[in-house]
Amino acid sequence: MDGISAIADAISSKPDYSLKMAKQNTRINTDQDFLRLINDISMLLVGARSSEIDDALDQSLRMVGEFFSASVVGLGTWSDSGEILDTLHVWGANPVSNYLAAIPPGEEAATEIRRKGSVVWNCLEDLKSLPQFQKHVRQVDVMAGSIWMYRHFGSHQEHLAIGRFDPTPWPEDTLKIQSAIGSVLYNALYRRRAEAEAEHAQRLEQAIAEIAATLVRVRAEDVDAEISNALGQLGEVADADLCVFLRCSDSDTSTYKVNFEWTVDEVDGPIFSGLNLADKYPWLVRQLKKKRPLRLSNSDEFALEATAEFELLKRFSIQSMHWQPFDAALGHCGYIGLAAVNRAPQWPDGILSQLSLLGNIIADAMDRQRTDTALEQALNEIRTLKDQLVAENKTLQQEVSILHGDHELIGNSHAIQATIYQAGQVATTDSTVLLLGETGTGKGLIASRIHRLSKRNHHPLITVNCAALPRSLIESELFGHEKGAFTGAVTQKLGRFELAQHGTIFLDEIGDLPTELQAKLLRVLQEHEFERLGSSTTRTVDVRVIAATNRDLEQLIAQGEFRADLYYRLSVFPIRAPALRDRRSDIPLLAWFFISELQHRLGKEFNEVSAQAMAALSAYDWPGNVRELKNIIERAMILSEPPILRIDDWFSGYSKSANISVLSLQRNGETIEEVERAHIEKVLAACDWRIRGKDGAAEHLGLKRTTLQSRMKKLGIVRPTI
Repeated sequence: MDGISAIADAISSKPDYSLKMAKQNTRINTDQDFLRLINDISMLLVGARSSEIDDALDQSLRMVGEFFSASVVGLGTWSDSGEILDTLHVWGANPVSNYLAAIPPGEEAATEIRRKGSVVWNCLEDLKSLPQFQKHVRQVDVMAGSIWMYRHFGSHQEHLAIGRFDPTPWPEDTLKIQSAIGSVLYNALYRRRAEAEAEHAQRLEQAIAEIAATLVRVRAEDVDAEISNALGQLGEVADADLCVFLRCSDSDTSTYKVNFEWTVDEVDGPIFSGLNLADKYPWLVRQLKKKRPLRLSNSDEFALEATAEFELLKRFSIQSMHWQPFDAALGHCGYIGLAAVNRAPQWPDGILSQLSLLGNIIADAMDRQRTDTALEQALNEIRTLKDQLVAENKTLQQEVSILHGDHELIGNSHAIQATIYQAGQVATTDSTVLLLGETGTGKGLIASRIHRLSKRNHHPLITVNCAALPRSLIESELFGHEKGAFTGAVTQKLGRFELAQHGTIFLDEIGDLPTELQAKLLRVLQEHEFERLGSSTTRTVDVRVIAATNRDLEQLIAQGEFRADLYYRLSVFPIRAPALRDRRSDIPLLAWFFISELQHRLGKEFNEVSAQAMAALSAYDWPGNVRELKNIIERAMILSEPPILRIDDWFSGYSKSANISVLSLQRNGETIEEVERAHIEKVLAACDWRIRGKDGAAEHLGLKRTTLQSRMKKLGIVRPTI
């Protein structure tokens, strides 16, 4: 409170604000005292930070009370029925509890203020036409008062009230001065609310980004636990006592069972888990089928046919519950529900809308869990390896001819298919995407796929390589410049953001963006606004942003080279492009894709890849990933004579695989386990029975160390004794 204290001390050194009233004239002298009061209140509130607004308002109310020689001053809220909903701030001798415990002001008083905009009384006799309100002010000892309405919201009103414990005539300028002061106070109050809501939304965005990053890389067996943790994290950030996740089918009411539920320790749950909502709460299911946000409250306005739902909220003391829909995959709908017990928090629309994205992230994790489980089962159904090499060459060529038309991401491995699936999930939204992965893994192709599947696909996809542009020109490239903005700016130039209007902008190598431009990019993401270089005109843009990097942004944040708030804005939905060494099963398919793509240009036709060549390609680590693979294939095609593509010792990975026999792929009449055992033993022997580390057997086989050791134990493979 240092800033507020300093301002308050400076103000307190001035004369007090006691009202100067002549005996023969009750008109307020507004020339200097009032102007000074407004100036001091404005200075106090403008200089207050968000965390200091409450204290600044309290001090401002004291100053108003001294100016009017009042006993009490308050900012209050009444319902149209005359109930005191919330006394936001009060200064004076009476505590807030006195007003809440007294007889309500009544509907007549609320209507009178709404109709006239104010009520003024010099004594209780002035309120004889408002008997209930007269009883209310008598109970709180306000014998003279003035209430000025700031705004009516359709169901309630907000006002500034000033009262005295003694009956005293109010000057004729009271309402005019009160309205000016009230406007200043309420503007400060709304500023505090807006800042608090923005901070709340930012915390939720950060939590969703962290949840998404966790669920993307979690193992199948840990998905359920991480989803439960995610709901708990959501409850803490969103100020909720209950969080539920529901995914259901429009046509099958038996699916209306909450998949996950989290409650605070004080709630005697579970509330929904284990129940079929269609059986217990049919009205609720009918509302959920509408796929619209649904707000439930424990009040007299609850739907009459929703008896069971009302009793549920009443039993658990739930005063407010919100169901936010999201579109799930495979024809399903979904909801995330928030509830509060014994209180009614205000969940702004900006925060509630983010729940839809979180719902999609959780649903995607569940789908990937199911896919991973199915893939694990499929691994146990591998067919015989007999004649696999020849048949595989032919099959791969056929698949390449089919996939070539898409000309995007090639591969059938789980790693690349999971990436493709994530890209499809986020493509239909306008959410910002952060693509992570090593150089050459195809992040540009992922960005292209997201744009092509989005609703913006009829508009341009603009690519900017932040690392390739000189630091002195990158701002001009992004935001454009006016003629004469700098030396060499001989014409006006549109920036990449303007060129991408209504489309998508792909910011590659975002980790290399200069720190002085990161704040401007953050502004575009938050406000959709920017200015060209040399121009003071603010321009708005509607662009979907996809960013990519091969650098560790969290490390750059720790080093002060990247803004944390920009990182959280960019990483709403992170997608990691897998390295080629993590999807070795796709190497043959990729090799044939590049062969098919290059044959016409090189004037050579290949219909077979030698076993040694394919073994060398599959065993190599590929630090340059898919881009390096394409270059190696092109070089091999130049050096080889059709129809067989060969790779010799010019390839750095050839020597590593030369001793690894492919005999296991050519055997006849053996079981799968015999072939697998022989192949693993051959690789172990070539690696001198070294399992882990660089050039170890696990690396050559493309397996984790623990997986290889597990297979050796199952197959009974042990190192021979000398």
